[in-house]
Amino acid sequence: MAGEKRQSGLWMSIVMVLLCVLIQGCALVIIPGFMDYKGELKEVVVEKAEKPFVRNRILIVPIKGIITGEEQRGIFSHENTVSEIKDMLEKAEQDDRVRAVVLRIASPGGGVTACDLIYNAVKEFKTKTNKPVYAAMMNVAASGGYYVALAADKIYAHPTTVTGSIGVIAVFPQVSGLAEKIGVKSRVIKSGEKKDIGSMWRDFTPEEREILERLIQEMYGRFVDIIVDRRPELNRESVLRLADGRVYSAQQAVDLKMIDGIAYLEKVIAIAKEDAGIDQAKVVFYKRPGQYYGNIYERSGWPGARQVNLVNIDAQGIFQSGGPQFQYLWLP
Repeated sequence: MAGEKRQSGLWMSIVMVLLCVLIQGCALVIIPGFMDYKGELKEVVVEKAEKPFVRNRILIVPIKGIITGEEQRGIFSHENTVSEIKDMLEKAEQDDRVRAVVLRIASPGGGVTACDLIYNAVKEFKTKTNKPVYAAMMNVAASGGYYVALAADKIYAHPTTVTGSIGVIAVFPQVSGLAEKIGVKSRVIKSGEKKDIGSMWRDFTPEEREILERLIQEMYGRFVDIIVDRRPELNRESVLRLADGRVYSAQQAVDLKMIDGIAYLEKVIAIAKEDAGIDQAKVVFYKRPGQYYGNIYERSGWPGARQVNLVNIDAQGIFQSGGPQFQYLWLP
């Protein structure tokens, strides 16, 4: 009885928050931990096979938005990209009905480590299961989005996909000029001269810039090495020529041998069936409670819901301290 009252009270609170948002018509303040809900992954069929009693599955794994290895928290809890993808691959690994996996990528990239972890998870999945993996690029699959796609056996782009942006970026804001104007000073006590390298309160020294640039070049070199390894048509010299950070259209990517072809998602699924030697298969997603899949392109629901109105005031920044990040990210 007490549990029912608590549950009723929780839902009443949710309704009241949503009503306030609708009445005010301007903003939703997202409070971390307001609702933490993570349920077990369940299969949902978005395309049935033409014949009955078909066991074969083609699994679509969506990789959408900024790729991160950190928890995204707000009014609804959202699993970090690395954990979510690894959970899906582990479930597919244990299901012998899954004959192939299609990575549906719509991402400008993300953290260097997060992208590399997903890349490695896909490679391990292929090694353990011998199941083929295909990458289907959507609107944008750039930088880390392309990095992850390189783990697939074949890479296809939508006709209007933007890809490329091969490289690494790290942004270090500097506010020393503004702080001086408004009379704000930062006092730092440090154990070593380089301890606050990248601080927003001062500019780099020439030596500090060189240190950071060496880190960037190391991470960039890993990106280039993976392209050379995964795209045998390209040698290192040709990769270095195209990997200057620029983005490419789908046709340009085909011409440059960065991808295997141009195809809509439906065609990529058909290729996956053909390569797996099956003519019939159900197309499935894995979802958590509250998520909804109506077709092969759609994903919506509570987890990850970030904005309900015109202005989104995200209070999580108050509770989480950000720091410098090295990213495989297209960041115009």
